[in-house]
Amino acid sequence: MSLPLLFKVLLTRKVVTILLLLQLAITLALLLNSVLLAQQTHQQLNQPTGLDLEETLLVQIKPTTPQLRAYPLLEDLLERQLNALRNIPGVVAAAYSNQGMLLQGGNNGNVYNVDDEERSNTSSVPIYFVSADYFKVLGVDVLQGRLPQQSSLFTKESFPSVVLTQSLAEHLFPEQSAVGRQLNRGSVSAVISDFYGQRNGENVMYNSIQVTRPFSVDWGYTLLLRTSPGQTSAVRQQLTSVLQQVEPNIEIFHIRSLAEQQQQLYRNEYGLATLLTILSALMLVVTMISSYSSTHFQVLKRQQEIGIKRALGASKRLIFIELLSEGWLCTLIGTLLGIGCALLLNHGLSQVISLPSLNWWLPLLTGAILLFSVTLAIWYPATIATRVSPATATKAL
Repeated sequence: MSLPLLFKVLLTRKVVTILLLLQLAITLALLLNSVLLAQQTHQQLNQPTGLDLEETLLVQIKPTTPQLRAYPLLEDLLERQLNALRNIPGVVAAAYSNQGMLLQGGNNGNVYNVDDEERSNTSSVPIYFVSADYFKVLGVDVLQGRLPQQSSLFTKESFPSVVLTQSLAEHLFPEQSAVGRQLNRGSVSAVISDFYGQRNGENVMYNSIQVTRPFSVDWGYTLLLRTSPGQTSAVRQQLTSVLQQVEPNIEIFHIRSLAEQQQQLYRNEYGLATLLTILSALMLVVTMISSYSSTHFQVLKRQQEIGIKRALGASKRLIFIELLSEGWLCTLIGTLLGIGCALLLNHGLSQVISLPSLNWWLPLLTGAILLFSVTLAIWYPATIATRVSPATATKAL
């Protein structure tokens, strides 16, 4: 059957064709963006973080009394908590920090090389104030220099030394070692391997760490624990009771593994990808039902026409291919319309979440899925059409 004749057949049922095209376009737009979002979320969840996600626990705490949230009682509280945590069987190391990692945002600021401020000034770098065992908990490698062994206080005259992650050190000092060089926040004492800090930072691997005594924690603080292999669950079950025994005047916001922290970081994308996938699946089912109903109705309505074609020598195979071709043409037009709808939906979603632009192969993939679904739906009605006898052409005579 020629293409002009196929168009003419579709135009004989304008309303049904238009509604089916709209349904196909919306289905493809949802399907395309759900695949794109699922792909991005999978890549984000599997990107290297430089951290042991399964065997590192993060506890977010806030003292409930003002005195415990400031130096010197805060320092005493942290020492008591860390000593108790280190005595739990299965705990390899424990440390405090003013904030966790794998965060959307948090405590950050600008960092620059004082000898090259204009070029090196880097905004939104996470600033960590930690205890000395922090690096042991994370399991990072020391690439240059030596890690600070003791906590020191900030003073007007001097700042504690700074430990930089490798990516940040290379950015600030591209042609020389960073150790011993001066930053706006202190001198660099060591460079460590990269780890994922904050998603909203200028670079997720840029991190600045200082081993210092805590001064105040109005918004709470983080305790980090490294556990032995296979001991994470057992240690986790004891944390609440152990910490409350040390000091009952605390509020524990949450206890998470870093793997759970990573899932939490991408919860919006994960949830939206799941929602779009469900909607796409439902729309595919509805589209298949609509395609089946439309084709089945047309077969019943056109029995005499099919009978005449059979009487004039049209084979069953030709009748079958003709009906499939009508569905394929409708799907092709719907796919082209759907790509336009997908672009609009992609633009709208990108205003809410971080979403990459569409690439060339996704429309081909989703179009193929849509074509397969429609073909599957109209296969049976097309098979019924091949059973129409040539004698049907004489019924109206």
